[in-house]
Amino acid sequence: MSDKTEFQIERIAFFSDAVFAIAITLLIIELHPPVFTNTEITNNEALKEFLFHFLPEFIGIVISFFLISLNWRRHHQLYGILNNYDDKLITLNFLSLIGIIFLPFSTAFLSKNWEHFWIHPLTIPFVVYSLNNLACAFFNYRLFRYALNPKNELYAPNGKLDAERIKLEVMFPIFVFSATTVIGYFNSFAGCAAFALFAFEPLFIKFVLQRGKTDET
Repeated sequence: MSDKTEFQIERIAFFSDAVFAIAITLLIIELHPPVFTNTEITNNEALKEFLFHFLPEFIGIVISFFLISLNWRRHHQLYGILNNYDDKLITLNFLSLIGIIFLPFSTAFLSKNWEHFWIHPLTIPFVVYSLNNLACAFFNYRLFRYALNPKNELYAPNGKLDAERIKLEVMFPIFVFSATTVIGYFNSFAGCAAFALFAFEPLFIKFVLQRGKTDET
């Protein structure tokens, strides 16, 4: 890999890092703390109301922070093994960032409307949030699938890199967020419970890899 090619790959990675960093920072900007009066400062009920009102927003921020960090870790992993690039890689990289920049909005949209879940089945905020994460997962998979295709000659295959396993790991969130979106459309709480499907990722990968070996034989 020439110095110029390495520099251009680093430019793509640095630009993407900036997008991830800004998206994570914007999560907390959406949280607007209240201003207490002198009477409310010593009022325990006011403190309890504050915690009750903002707790869902704190939870939403932490969850989205975790999801963005997972996407960044994957992105970091990919650009650590690339030794070449092309126009399609750049395009797919931009597409993978589209979902990331919308996460602060969808997080705030969900967490600021959580009270309505108790009154009537308002599912739109959850569906928007779940679709946002589905977009992140889908475009991320497209990026990995293209970059790790040996025919595109963007990385040097070696025995230490299990490209097929990595692609399956990136694919699995598509199934999870598809399920949360569909289930969440009918019931937001059931949609939240569907996030537990992430626990089945090892079984999914093991099943697909074993089936692939069986087909080869």
